[in-house]
Amino acid sequence: MSVVSKLPTLVIQKIVDVAAESWLDSLVTWGDALPLLAVCSAWRHAAKAMVYSKAFIESAEMGVAGLDSINQSRLLDNNLVSNFDIIAATNSTEFAKNIDIDVKTFDCLQALVCGKDLDHYLCMNSWTGVVSLNIKLAIRQISYNADPNYIVNFNQHLKGFCDTMAEQVSRVMDICVSVQSKLQICTDFGRLMLEAYLSQLKSLSCPVEILDGIVELPSWLTNLMISFTNSNLVDLPKLDVHALETLEITNVPPNFDVISLATSGKNNGVEFSSL
Repeated sequence: MSVVSKLPTLVIQKIVDVAAESWLDSLVTWGDALPLLAVCSAWRHAAKAMVYSKAFIESAEMGVAGLDSINQSRLLDNNLVSNFDIIAATNSTEFAKNIDIDVKTFDCLQALVCGKDLDHYLCMNSWTGVVSLNIKLAIRQISYNADPNYIVNFNQHLKGFCDTMAEQVSRVMDICVSVQSKLQICTDFGRLMLEAYLSQLKSLSCPVEILDGIVELPSWLTNLMISFTNSNLVDLPKLDVHALETLEITNVPPNFDVISLATSGKNNGVEFSSL
């Protein structure tokens, strides 16, 4: 038996947690954490919960393509890469707590919402341990014909994907949406995902445009982070600010009325920037 196998369980767990945490930023670095599972049975037992805690779906760019060389990931329609198949194949979906979706091109978004591979992994496995969803959208241009019928049909695919996510990954309580794009389709995707999970959210971070059209936020929401990305004001949904524990609004435009929000009762963590 090797020396590392004889280490106390708590020491192994601490080493694994510190090492794996630094590798859970993206799918590329996630691959660096996999050797922790191969040290010995004690290390594998300690590492599984951390290594498999995050499922990734990312644009299949050049830097990600190398993942195939260690056979840890499958390309979805040649535009996306994910570790869903590895987590499912090792019967480790119970350890998944977070899902990261990072989409950089319209082709990737199309593969995500119209493809069948991801639907298979979502529907054929239990993802009830997932409580956090992180979505990054950075699509710069749309590569499709601006036929109104196509756009309507694609928006239906967007809604269908969001509804499938809410049905199969049903216990999400924390959503973070980051939009680095001026395209309406990115805002629509974020809003549809928010609407799919709205009734159960406890924490939400998003651009204010995502909230446009949302009438009311749930009264059990405890953490809300909103960012303004331009000077266009959006009417905020009705919300019980007295129930909030944290309220953070960034890039606030000068003509935005913050008085009523800043004088709420319970939320001791109110922060405003760029007033």
